[in-house]
Amino acid sequence: MKTVENETSFEFKENSWINFYNKHGWVVIDGALSPKILESTLSEWESLKSRCAEDMGLSIEEYQLEISQWRDLWTNDGTFKELIFGPHLHKLAQDGMGWNGSRLLHDHIICKPYQGSNKKIPWHQDSMFWPVDIPGCSTWTALMTVALEDGCLEVVDKSHLEGCENPVDFMAKEREEFPEDSVRVRIPIKEGSTILLHSLTWHRSSPNLGNHDRPAHIGLWVHPDAKWRPDLVDWHPVNEYVESTPGSRLEGERFPSFGEIEIVTPPEVDIHAGTIRYNDISMFDASKIIGKQLATISGAGGGIVDVLSDSTNIDVIISKTIDREFCDDAEAIRAALNRLWVSYSAYHLHRARNVYNDAYAHWWELAGSKWNDELMDV
Repeated sequence: MKTVENETSFEFKENSWINFYNKHGWVVIDGALSPKILESTLSEWESLKSRCAEDMGLSIEEYQLEISQWRDLWTNDGTFKELIFGPHLHKLAQDGMGWNGSRLLHDHIICKPYQGSNKKIPWHQDSMFWPVDIPGCSTWTALMTVALEDGCLEVVDKSHLEGCENPVDFMAKEREEFPEDSVRVRIPIKEGSTILLHSLTWHRSSPNLGNHDRPAHIGLWVHPDAKWRPDLVDWHPVNEYVESTPGSRLEGERFPSFGEIEIVTPPEVDIHAGTIRYNDISMFDASKIIGKQLATISGAGGGIVDVLSDSTNIDVIISKTIDREFCDDAEAIRAALNRLWVSYSAYHLHRARNVYNDAYAHWWELAGSKWNDELMDV
């Protein structure tokens, strides 16, 4: 696959970007956020991280080593809400998709730190992860300037024209095969600029090899009459907030709509075949599988955060793991369990997580897969 660096961008008030977007499945819009909004967003994000770390009794350094994604930021008052309810981002989505209205599925910040948990996010399409029946788009806004070495977004040009595949598991092997004539575009971007990305466009990001963090605010936008299909993506966290019935319009307080709601006929063929789990563990249900596993090993009741907050339970898990010769390093087991506690607690308290699923993958490699084999035989 040929690789090129993007050199094309458009001003926010231009309309010529729409044709580029429809042809390529992505476009860079400069100046989507004003310097004032950008500064305020970064300030509120830093404050949010500090509050979250304090809630968990961690230093900000310890917290940032593990946590790289913060969801549903718009539900906080202040700039995060202004980003969504202001005139810019949802209007970009509407204009790019040719809609008269739009609906927010959710928003988040994903940060690729230059220190701490920092990996490649594999090739994927956003639509394969969304529990709705038709494609949409996302607004990917750089909160700091992103150079090539900073883990910039990469896209397969014009891949939005090829349809949607089943959900990709980030804990499994990455897709590497694309048509021979495909073009990979690497997209460096200035702070405050936005990449409008079609939800069928294949994209990924490489590790951040720069000298500063790479935070991006991402809004996920669907048609305001998109139908809720939890059967296709049964694991998605937004499912718990939907206030409508499967197959009807996605609605609820967590999914604000903008502009007009035009009726669209559901497609005759499903957008994809649904989530298929090929391995004993996947990113779709790793937290549930490992949570149930650790509760069983410890013999403790209550939620997994409670289990991992009790030093007695930790000692029991360590002792049993060593007795079974799954791992003979008590401190390595303790460190892995602490990483799991950080991940579970961050999501339970603040809907924040490690986007790479590192803590789950680390435990599974250290001892979890062996425990899984034993418990499945019981």
